[in-house]
Amino acid sequence: MTEIMPFKGYRYNSEKVPDLGKILAPPYDSISDDEQKALYELDENNVVRLAFGMTYPNDNNSNNKYTRSASTLKKWISEGILVQDEKPAIYLYEQIVPLDEVQSHSSIGFVALLKLDDFSGNSVMPCEESVIFAKNDRFNLLSATNANFGMINCIYSDETKTVSSIISEISETEPDMDFTAENGITHRLWTITYDPTIRTVREALMNKPIVIADGQNRYEACLDYAKMLRKSNPDPNGSEGYNYIMALFSNINDDGVLQIPVHRLVTNPKFKPDYLIAGAQDHFKVEKIIVDTDMTELVDTMRKQIATQRKENKIAFYCGGNYFYRFTLTDPEYLATILPDKSDAYRSLDITVLNHLIFKELMNINEDNYYERITYTKEYEKAVKSVHDGEYNCMFMVNPTRAYQITEIAKRGEKMPERSVCIFPKPATGILTYKF
Repeated sequence: MTEIMPFKGYRYNSEKVPDLGKILAPPYDSISDDEQKALYELDENNVVRLAFGMTYPNDNNSNNKYTRSASTLKKWISEGILVQDEKPAIYLYEQIVPLDEVQSHSSIGFVALLKLDDFSGNSVMPCEESVIFAKNDRFNLLSATNANFGMINCIYSDETKTVSSIISEISETEPDMDFTAENGITHRLWTITYDPTIRTVREALMNKPIVIADGQNRYEACLDYAKMLRKSNPDPNGSEGYNYIMALFSNINDDGVLQIPVHRLVTNPKFKPDYLIAGAQDHFKVEKIIVDTDMTELVDTMRKQIATQRKENKIAFYCGGNYFYRFTLTDPEYLATILPDKSDAYRSLDITVLNHLIFKELMNINEDNYYERITYTKEYEKAVKSVHDGEYNCMFMVNPTRAYQITEIAKRGEKMPERSVCIFPKPATGILTYKF
């Protein structure tokens, strides 16, 4: 049974921090070193100091990014920079992303506490594999602060749209927070304390499996931390604050939930394009497509040429110049012979096809050297330009993971390869803080 709970969140005090647009940060695993530095310089109260602090050469066990986060959190609360809401609430959170001068995209869901489950009860299902060093980092931060500074991103399926109708009604009212961040995204937050509404939302999700779309490392870190504290608690009752994690819940059937692809850039000193093209023809139909214009047109053509509404795998391969190759999988049944224990949904992922039939079989990239050779990116044009300019040897452009693949794989207890899913937009860090 899925259990969600209201909570008394901490929010930035607009009287102490007048420009709320400068205090947010992306999720910790989306922040580069340069972005981290820029966020430090943007505002002295930017949440990056809590969620993803800088490290220094003289750091030690008593003075490091985790201890500094804990002391900063304590200081900000005592000074009234962060203020706790008086009543337990669930929150409605909307992000409005400008697409161009006229169009924008709205993504909206609700924020509540999710009771931690060890995946044995099928109430909470992992989506991707976790990464040990990232999980350890989040565990250390949690141990120092007893706080969630950002929310994990969860999806559920509700074709009746019971909760969506509540969201639609509340979103027509005046929000409690409404501001635009430095990146142009508008953030709006509503506080819901009305018990009947909270009860309706809780009951609507009680029998709905929850899939972790983003935040697997944070979830598992919280689960490990809760297990540790339970052992030291002589009389736990299950309602302790450490048994919950702050989460954003979105209905996969809503128009505002977008999956965007995560492409792969490759660094390989022994890379031979001709060898790869020849070898790929064992499993793919390979087509060379020339684009004799500019970089933007090349990227647009790549996207259009692999886009498909059918259950098929099309991948674009680019290694420089004014052309690319389209790989279309011709023998999906081969994957069943090398991955017999995996579901059809798992084998149908573009990333599964890429990892096993190209990286492993043709480029000698496997678990041992994957992180050394592969870089993830969601930005089409920057990725192509980085290959064109010689920063990387090549790139592979993939299609977004489909909703049915996410839910089917999770239901079967499988985990997708890392960075197979990216829900857009990701919830910002700093909108709410959960401290227990």
